[in-house]
Amino acid sequence: MSFKKIAKRGIQHLAATFGQHTRSHKEPQLLTLMYHRILPKQDPRTHLEEPGMIVSPETFKMHMSLVKQYFEILPLSLWIKRKQNGEMLPAHCCAITFDDGWADNYEFAYPILQELNIPATIFLVSDMIDTDQLFWPERLAHILTDIALTCPEQWEHPDLAWLTDNKFNYTFTTAPPDQDQLSEIINSAKALRDEEIHRRINKIETELQLKNKPHPSLLSWQQMSEMCTSGLIEAGGHTCHHIRLNTGQDETTLEQEIIQCKSQIEAQLGQTVDTFCYPNGDYSPRAVELVKQHYQCAVTTNKGWNTTSSDQYLLNRIGVHEDISYDKTAFLARLSGWL
Repeated sequence: MSFKKIAKRGIQHLAATFGQHTRSHKEPQLLTLMYHRILPKQDPRTHLEEPGMIVSPETFKMHMSLVKQYFEILPLSLWIKRKQNGEMLPAHCCAITFDDGWADNYEFAYPILQELNIPATIFLVSDMIDTDQLFWPERLAHILTDIALTCPEQWEHPDLAWLTDNKFNYTFTTAPPDQDQLSEIINSAKALRDEEIHRRINKIETELQLKNKPHPSLLSWQQMSEMCTSGLIEAGGHTCHHIRLNTGQDETTLEQEIIQCKSQIEAQLGQTVDTFCYPNGDYSPRAVELVKQHYQCAVTTNKGWNTTSSDQYLLNRIGVHEDISYDKTAFLARLSGWL
């Protein structure tokens, strides 16, 4: 093992042993965990996803077992309601959240949550639930894989210049990008506005006559309803189309994405939606203002814990994925907020 790995492991042990989750505090503390996908390592969907999006079912179950040892677990909305009502709050509380509404949340996460009796919030992209639509990173992953495996000569096509002209440290050949390369390409593409990314991907699929062939990757309303009826799962809003709510978005788009999302979910599930999640963690002052008018709280991707004095419309979370939380020490170190 290299010195760098030994040093990193040493820091993980320190963080796991002396981190924030092990200490007493003057104010009640809220740790909000952020998950995306729960997928087995050999699942075909894993290979077309960024590594920072995935936790295996085995690792997820280990996470939840450890969380139960260190925290009282409450639904995010309940912690907020107790705070607003001036009720007693746990000294160390944890809220489990999932972004996007992936079908694998129902397939692999929900059975574990049931087994351990752990509540969670799933933030839904309302117009995409119960459809075969894909998020643009998924579409881009399928495009890059299809071209590499079936028609690599198309890398010279002018509609691909915006990808191949950039320095992704990846050679566009007959080998599809691996997960790390895919993550780099997706992050570089985020320099463009959502509308422009979709326009360019649409053009590639049309010009190269590529067709998406995957099965639906997102939850159905029936699956979500079943989970909500159990009392363990609550739905939160995550916009209608997963559009980033950063500065520059027009007022009409902000209102549609934030307000209609809430009304659509409530109509489908018959329950009040109190929580919101900013796509990609992006928000403008106007977006936050609109969220305040229609929800009780909102979460970001900003790393850290929360207290009763935290802004409940800009709540911190700690993101978790397989590579940084693969065993007990690594997971507890991640919870500490130090790493």
